[in-house]
Amino acid sequence: MKRFPLPALVLSLICALPLSAFGGGDYPDHDLLTARLKKLASDYPHYVSLESLTQTSGGRDIWLLSLGAGNLADRPAVAVVGGTEGDHLLGTGLALRFAEMLLEESSGEETRRLLENHTFYVFPDMTPDAGAQYFAPLKYERKGNDNSSYTDRYGNEIGHPYRDLNGDGMITLMRVKDPHGDWLPHPDDKRVMVRADKSSGELGEYSLYAEGVDLLKSERWTEAGVNFNMNFSFKFPVFTSGAGDHAVSEKESRAIASFLFEAKNVYAVVSFGPANNLAAPLRYNERDASGRIITGILEGDARINQMVSRKYVDMTGDISGPAVAGSDGDFFQWAYFHYGRHSFSTPGWSFPREASGNESRRSGDERDDCPALLFLRWADEQGMDDIFIPWESVVHPEFPDKEIEVGGISPFAMTNPPREMAEEIARSHYRFIVELAGLRPEIEIRNIKKEELGRGVYRITADVANTGRLPTVTELGERVRWVQKTVIRLETDRGQEALSGNRIEVLGAIEGGKAETRSWLIRGRGTVKIRAGAENTGFDEVTVRL
Repeated sequence: MKRFPLPALVLSLICALPLSAFGGGDYPDHDLLTARLKKLASDYPHYVSLESLTQTSGGRDIWLLSLGAGNLADRPAVAVVGGTEGDHLLGTGLALRFAEMLLEESSGEETRRLLENHTFYVFPDMTPDAGAQYFAPLKYERKGNDNSSYTDRYGNEIGHPYRDLNGDGMITLMRVKDPHGDWLPHPDDKRVMVRADKSSGELGEYSLYAEGVDLLKSERWTEAGVNFNMNFSFKFPVFTSGAGDHAVSEKESRAIASFLFEAKNVYAVVSFGPANNLAAPLRYNERDASGRIITGILEGDARINQMVSRKYVDMTGDISGPAVAGSDGDFFQWAYFHYGRHSFSTPGWSFPREASGNESRRSGDERDDCPALLFLRWADEQGMDDIFIPWESVVHPEFPDKEIEVGGISPFAMTNPPREMAEEIARSHYRFIVELAGLRPEIEIRNIKKEELGRGVYRITADVANTGRLPTVTELGERVRWVQKTVIRLETDRGQEALSGNRIEVLGAIEGGKAETRSWLIRGRGTVKIRAGAENTGFDEVTVRL
C-alpha cells in the first residue's frame, strides 16, 4: 500500500513526539490584526509608528510597531516578536496585547516615563501566510509560507497528502488497520495512539498517517512553503524540507534581520515561540561555549538568563511549560548567537502536565508521560469536550479493502489556553516585558572630580557607571560586530590641550551596578565635555569648567 509519511504539523497530535500545536481562543486574523494596529497608530500618534517592512508571497504585510517618544533610535530598546511559527497564534496575540496594554496605560506617570526613555519594537506576526490556515475552511497546523508549490528541489511535483476524508473541516490523523504496523491504542485511553513496544514482544495494530490521499502516487511528502523558524543562519538546516534554499532566503526573515541589524539600540529580544529559556535558563557548557564556532551560551550570559528566568517564573506563575532548547535555524538562537543580544523565548502557556488522572500510571511505562494522553486527561478535567475528533470509519479511494479511521486531537488545540485564561496570560507577559525594560543597561557619568595641579594643568576623573541590572553588552556581544559598545568621548575648548587620557575610547561590557573609572590631564582653562554611552544604553553628558 502507499505510505504517507507523517508531516511535522501533525506530530504533536500523537505520543512520544514534540508539541507544536495551538488552538481555540479568540485570536485575530490578519485583517483584524492590521485594523487593530492601525487603530493604535491613530489613537496614540505621539507614541506609535506603524510600518510594513515587506509583504509575504501571500500578499500579507509584515508589520512593525515602534513604540516610544522622541528619537527612538537613541534609546535602549526591546524587540518583541510574535508569530515565529505559523501554528502558534498565541504568540501573535501576546505581542499585540503587549502593545495595546502598554499604550492603554501610557497616561500613567510611570508608563509615560518608560515610553520617553525606552523604545519597543513590536513585530506581532512574522508568519501570516501560515497562520491564515487557522481561519481557512480546511484547518490544519501549517508552518510554511506561500513561497512554494509542492515540488522537490529538482522541480518535480510532489503529491499533497491532505484531504478532508470525513468532511469535518479539519486535518487530523488517519489510522489504517495493519498487523505489521507500529502503532496501537494506549491501554489507558483508546483515543490516543502510541508506538508498540516491540522489545517487550508487543505487536502493533495500525499504521498511522496524516489524513489525506496521495493523488500523484508520489509516495513522498513535503510541506509547502518555508518555515520562518528554520530559515535563519545559526545552525541552518541545509537540505531540510521547510528550511528554504539558503539561510534568510525569505522576505519575512530578511525583513526582520535587516531591520534589527540596523537597530543598534536593541539590547534584548523577547520572542514567543516553541523555544523556552524563560521557564528554565540555558545552562553554560564549557565545550559548546569554547569551540571555534560557539554553540552554547557563554557563562556570563547564562547568569543573566538565570536572573531573568527567575523573574519570569515569579511574574507568570511558570505557566509556559518545560524548558525547550532552540531548534536548528530558529529565530531565538539567531538573536543570541548571530545578533549578539540577550534572547528570551517562551510559548507563553502550556497545559499542566500533572493531571490528577495520572495516578493510573503503570510502573516503567514512559508512554504514560505521552503529551497527548496528559493533555486529554487535563482537558477532561476542565470539561473541554470539543478538542477531540472521535475515530470515524471512512472509505479511502486508494485502499478500498482496508479498515481506515480518521480522528484525533483538533488542530491547534494543545498549546492554546482556554479562552477565559488568555487575557490574564497576556497581562502577566506584559508585566514581565515592562519589568525586563526596567533592568535595561543605562549609562550615567558619576563622581566627577577636578584637581588643579599647577601651571594651568588639571586632572579630571569620572566614573562611567551602568546603573541598570543588565550588562551594557552581552558576553557574546563583545565578539559580534553588530553590537554597539559603550564609547566615551572627551571634547575640549579651543586653546586647551589633552596631555593624557584618550579623547575617544571604546569600553568593554560594564556589568549592572558597576563602573569604569577614567581620568585625563588637561592644560588650559575653559570647558570640557564628557559624553558616554551607546544607542543600546542611552547617552549621558556632563560639562566640567576649569
